Amino acid sequence: MRSVLYVVKFDGRKERFSRNKIINTCVRAGASREVAEKIAKHIESMAYNGISTREIYREILREMDKYEKVASSAYRLREAMAMLPPKAFELFVRRLFEKMGYECESSVIIQGASVEHEVDVVARKQGEMILIECKHHTNPHRFCGLSVTLQVQARLEDILDGFAQGKNRYRFTRAMLVTNTKFSEHAIRYAAAKRIELIGWKTPKNRGLEVMIRENKVYPVTILRTKKSLLRKLLERNVATTEEVTEKILRKMGASELSVKNVLQQIEKLRGMK
Repeated sequence: MRSVLYVVKFDGRKERFSRNKIINTCVRAGASREVAEKIAKHIESMAYNGISTREIYREILREMDKYEKVASSAYRLREAMAMLPPKAFELFVRRLFEKMGYECESSVIIQGASVEHEVDVVARKQGEMILIECKHHTNPHRFCGLSVTLQVQARLEDILDGFAQGKNRYRFTRAMLVTNTKFSEHAIRYAAAKRIELIGWKTPKNRGLEVMIRENKVYPVTILRTKKSLLRKLLERNVATTEEVTEKILRKMGASELSVKNVLQQIEKLRGMK
C-alpha cells in the first residue's frame, strides 16, 4: 500500500495529495471528465512526498496540452491575469462589471473633503454606486494586504465627506476592492468590519474572481496563446479582454493569416466553454 503523499503549497504549507482535487481543477478549466481522470492518474503516478504545487501545476499544463488546448489556456487563467499590466487590469475589471450590467467610468478624478482622489472604476446599477479600487499583482501568489483596504476606506470616507460638503456628486453606496490574488487574513477582517466587499482569487469562497470570469465569459486577452508581440499590440490599443478582439483589429495590427485564424478559434472555443 502506497504511503500518504504530502504536497508543499506556494506558501510552504503542506496538505495531503488529492487525486479528486486535480480532477475537479481540470474539469473547471474545461477538460472532459475522461481527460481529467487521465491527467490525475498520470500526476498520481509521478508524484512524490513533498512535491510542490508548482511542479504539479506545470505537469498538469503539459498533460492538458496533449489533450485539450483551450482547457489548457483556461487553466492558465491565474497566470494570464498576472500578465496584465496594472492599467489593463483596471480596464479588465471595468469590462467585467459592464458585462454584469453596470454602467462604468474609469480613472475618475473626484474631489474629496481634503484632497482629490483617482477612483479606478465607478460602477452604477439600479440605484447603487460602487467605488471600485483595483489592485494588481504580477506575482499571482502574493497576498493583497491590510494597507490596501485601509487606503480604500480612507478614500471612501474623504469622498463621502466631500459629497456632504457639496464638493462632488459621488454618493457611493459601497466600496469594493478587486485583486487578481488572494487577501491576507488582516485584510479580510478589516474589510468585513468596514463593509468593504473583497473580490479576489477564490474570494469570496465559490464566488471569487475566477468564477465571475468563467460565468460571464470575460477573459483577459493575455490568456490567448499567440505571439507576445501581438498581445503587446492589443494591450497598447487598450484591448483588455478576448471579447474585444475582432478580425478587423487583428488585421489592422498586421497579424498573419494563421495568427488571425488561431486567435479567433481560441476565442470561439472559450465562449463555448461551460
